[in-house]
Amino acid sequence: MSSSVAKAEGAGAPPPVSSAAPRKSVTGTRLWVAVLFLLPALVLLGALVVYPIGYSVWRSLYDADGSGFVGLQNYGEIFTDSRTLTAVRNTAIWVAVAPAIVTVLGLIFAVLTERVRWGTAFKLIVFMPMAISMLAAGIIFRLVYEQDPNQGVANAVVTSVHDAFVDSSVYPKARPNAQVSDLKASSGGSFTTTGTVHAGTPALLPLVGIAPNRLPGTPADAEEPSGSGVTGTVWLDFKLGGAAPRARSTRARRR
Repeated sequence: MSSSVAKAEGAGAPPPVSSAAPRKSVTGTRLWVAVLFLLPALVLLGALVVYPIGYSVWRSLYDADGSGFVGLQNYGEIFTDSRTLTAVRNTAIWVAVAPAIVTVLGLIFAVLTERVRWGTAFKLIVFMPMAISMLAAGIIFRLVYEQDPNQGVANAVVTSVHDAFVDSSVYPKARPNAQVSDLKASSGGSFTTTGTVHAGTPALLPLVGIAPNRLPGTPADAEEPSGSGVTGTVWLDFKLGGAAPRARSTRARRR
């Protein structure tokens, strides 16, 4: 009887406590271990992000060659430059117009895919670009929107429509070289200079953006000034690449 009671008491006793040490929590990790893991990421972040930003801000306080400190003058020129204001205006127009156009076109496409007779074919045309790889789509867009009208389909169409109503320009990409002259583009495709021009003296009107393959193939001698006055006809005597004057130069008449 006593032995059975002892067994019963032994069965009801609490289990023995394990002698194993408790596991260390993550929050208890030593500081140097965390720093060791974060150090490579911090080094890369500082070298590739923080340092370039800081150096750019510091460099913006100097002039173009970095020799003189100008303070905030560069920022003042940015916000007073006409090109910057044009970019801001174009960006504002894009932000205001693009979402509206996308929403309207999306609504029209959604209605057309459900209401037109050839809805399946229309869906195929609209969603086909999504099935094309980005590389192929980039090549197609490059062929369509190439700036050269002889290669880009979109510009070729626009140029053809433009030339059907307006006389085509001999050199459509010609523009003044602002670094060497005060020549400015004016309305009607003309150029204006504030320099003094005397009768019988050639006037230099530097232009850039003229493709060599668009120039006439047979050069002609430059016209000598008549000395009797300033006429209404301008002869463009081109010297490719800004080279020194040569005995013969290509010329084209500009109306």
